[in-house]
Amino acid sequence: MTNKHLISIVGAGPGDPELLTMKAHQRLANAEAVLYDALHGTEVLEIAPKTAERIYVGKIQCDGQDQMERQNAIHQKMFELAKLGKRVVRLKTGDPMVFGRGAEEIRFCKENRLNYEVIPGITTEVAGSALLEVPITERNKSPMVLLYTGHRTNGSISNIESVVEVLKGGGTVSMYMGLKSIGLLAKTVIEKGIDGKIPVHILSQVSQKGQAIFTSSLFHIQEDMETTSLKTPAIFMIGRYAQRI
Repeated sequence: MTNKHLISIVGAGPGDPELLTMKAHQRLANAEAVLYDALHGTEVLEIAPKTAERIYVGKIQCDGQDQMERQNAIHQKMFELAKLGKRVVRLKTGDPMVFGRGAEEIRFCKENRLNYEVIPGITTEVAGSALLEVPITERNKSPMVLLYTGHRTNGSISNIESVVEVLKGGGTVSMYMGLKSIGLLAKTVIEKGIDGKIPVHILSQVSQKGQAIFTSSLFHIQEDMETTSLKTPAIFMIGRYAQRI
């Protein structure tokens, strides 16, 4: 690849380098600078040449940093590297467009007339469903899936009515970043009429060496979380038909 001044916003998938797309692998193999996130496995980074500059720009929820300032710093670094003529890979966990601020980075590139591309990645929820054999949709059973973030707004769960409607309809709710919110979500949806026996699966370190699945229910998830040691990243799958095959 000879194209200079190219910023590749790349989905790294859940961590296993063999789950990268061919295009993502190619861009990493030809990178001159890699700006990488916090949560993916280190094996993906090893695809980049030893001569490539590696710049950690990870953001973790509740890490005490101003996330807007941090994101602006990432934008500025992308701009500086592009102006130096570098082939830049902005390596993002999962897929850039699923809870990954990919839209913000695309807008920045457009506003600053930077040469960029977006390369999809397998989001953790999709990878976890396949690797751990928990279907998120199934013919004549689960007709829909909701990708949901566990972030709280003013101490409460946001868009809870959407969660309730999906669960009532037999669909699956996949909650990202929910380790601190799952108990409150479970309590809230039960109060709104959802059966507390509905399964809750915690998929931990999907596609990585420590990959594991833990199963509970809406009734018991809070107490189970208090006695279970889970490694991040983790995702929750909630639904009547979200059961291991």
